[in-house]
Amino acid sequence: MSVNLSIELKKQAGLVYTLVDFDTVNPYFRSADNIKDLQRHGIDFIVPPFANSNLDIPYLPASIYSIFAGGGKNAVFDVGGDDNGATALGMFAEKIKKTDYEMIYVANKYRKQTNKPEAAAKLAYDIEKNSKLKITSVLNNSNIGGLTSKKEILDSIDYAKNISGLLNVPLLGTASMTQFDLFEKTGHNIFQMDNYTKKLF
Repeated sequence: MSVNLSIELKKQAGLVYTLVDFDTVNPYFRSADNIKDLQRHGIDFIVPPFANSNLDIPYLPASIYSIFAGGGKNAVFDVGGDDNGATALGMFAEKIKKTDYEMIYVANKYRKQTNKPEAAAKLAYDIEKNSKLKITSVLNNSNIGGLTSKKEILDSIDYAKNISGLLNVPLLGTASMTQFDLFEKTGHNIFQMDNYTKKLF
């Protein structure tokens, strides 16, 4: 999601973006896996020094501070999908609050921890508490990987709307890695993604 968002923002605004891999919790799906794709699209990146190695140590490089130096840079922060992952972001909360930031809560109906809107909303509140930042919008990224069909996506839209209502923030739309004809059926914004996730086996 973060790789797609960085590329799309670069296309729309024509500005240089930096993708910061802030996921210090989950080593399985890292933005750092996509450095070549980011370079090809002219996107800078900051990754943990041990990313893409056999070590996975929760360590934040000092280069993150460059995002906020000298007037700041345009950046997308890829934060781990739980309240523990958001704790590291809290270290920079005061600096982020001084910017025109957006904090997008990416929800997945088919993730066990967030399969109910109420559970997803509770996690969102925990993320806000640990990050010391307010969520500004919700993006529905409900999927089951390559097995995702049109049905799974359509069945997740009301779920995402409920989360949006519980958090009282806008729903940006739904992300999809497959080109389904969904807008005409739903009137719902569809964010078409490319699949940058690398298969583990």
